[in-house]
Amino acid sequence: MTSQLPRLIVALAAVVAAGVALFPPDWLPPGTGMTTAVALVTISFYATGLVAEAVTSLLFFLAAMLFTVAPAEVVFSGFASNAFWIIFGGLILGMSIRHTGLGQHIASVLLSRLPGRYSLLIAGAVGVGLILAFVMPGSMGRMVLLVPIAVAIADRLGFSDHANGRIAVVLAAVFGTHIGSFAILPSNTPNVVWAGAMESIYGVEIGYLDYLWWHFPVLGLLRSLLLIALLIYVFPDRIPGRPAPDEPRGPMTRDQRQTALVLLAALGLWASDALHGVGPAWLALAAAAYCLLNGPRLVPEKPFAALDIGPLLLLSGILGLGAILAYSGVGEAAFNQLLPALPLAPGQGALNYALISLGGVGLAVLAAMPGVPAIGVPLGETLASATGWSVQSVLTILAASYSTYLLPYQAPPILVGAQLGRVPWGALTRFTLGFAVLTILLIFPLHYLWLRLIGILPG
Repeated sequence: MTSQLPRLIVALAAVVAAGVALFPPDWLPPGTGMTTAVALVTISFYATGLVAEAVTSLLFFLAAMLFTVAPAEVVFSGFASNAFWIIFGGLILGMSIRHTGLGQHIASVLLSRLPGRYSLLIAGAVGVGLILAFVMPGSMGRMVLLVPIAVAIADRLGFSDHANGRIAVVLAAVFGTHIGSFAILPSNTPNVVWAGAMESIYGVEIGYLDYLWWHFPVLGLLRSLLLIALLIYVFPDRIPGRPAPDEPRGPMTRDQRQTALVLLAALGLWASDALHGVGPAWLALAAAAYCLLNGPRLVPEKPFAALDIGPLLLLSGILGLGAILAYSGVGEAAFNQLLPALPLAPGQGALNYALISLGGVGLAVLAAMPGVPAIGVPLGETLASATGWSVQSVLTILAASYSTYLLPYQAPPILVGAQLGRVPWGALTRFTLGFAVLTILLIFPLHYLWLRLIGILPG
């Protein structure tokens, strides 16, 4: 963005917010004018990056409490979320990976096997993230594991701090493991919310392979290929150098082995949480506690002085914003206001798909990503009646909606991964928006045709 554009966007949002607060429209739930105003200004700050994201979160907390838009337990609910503790544990694990030199060691091992071409390097990073999405539930945990290694690889290859190559390698790992997970049922929260709502409301139980067949060929595989192409185009670069093929590489030190064992144990327990029932947040916290108890060998002597709390404040603010919108019903009211205006009609297959999918993308701007299936699934019978499709058919389209976000603040895992990888905010925002636009223009039509081909959507 130009230097003046963020200020103009925030100023416009502030003017609109003031109007909404003073003269709330009739369709808003009673007493939510100020809630909507606070949300609009907060979103404008997150979207533009006019001030640091962590500071935006603090301003949001302050405004939400001063104007009492929701109870404190709602505003600060992000601090009590599982995601907060996954990221806290991840920050400590990342600190241990850097402190012990394990990241550099892993990077050296991988570089001896990675291809020497820049395009294949980006494709490899996306591929590793996609594979990990099959074996490890929870995008936050995958960010914790992948991003420090991606940063170490960029360092070993000689990419400077703001080089295109460094940004592309980190974003390949971040987007690669997050985007693909939307096509794999248990791999992220919105999928689970969608499947749970389908079962609880309509008694329809969705199988793992069914969901994979419906979405992975297009939303998973083809979109990953689009991601690779866009990263190479937007961040052109070349590998500045590689370690010599015969560069000696000694064995891991004792501290590196200990950190590696903690990571492997966490990964194994994350992947098998359905068996033991311990949530990924508490596994991450246990791993972090182990590292802290073994300082200063596994972490610096004063680990909390070295801890960057920015990602924690950012995540808590984003989750708190989503919580107050859900609590107030603003997002649901906006969607219900839009729904009657949509020209849905039986026999208009492509138009119905476009309206429902784009309506969900718009809803995601005012709701947390899990809020799209949470709000959309209960409207299944209304949408089915308007389109002439079955409830399952029409709600299958929502996967395209809640997996497509226009701006980074809508997807906390992307935000946190980019922060861990020190990706500049402007580059992240531009890439996120560009990828969303290309997804809508190229992937959505292919997804519609695929659902038609396999019989999910009628002809």
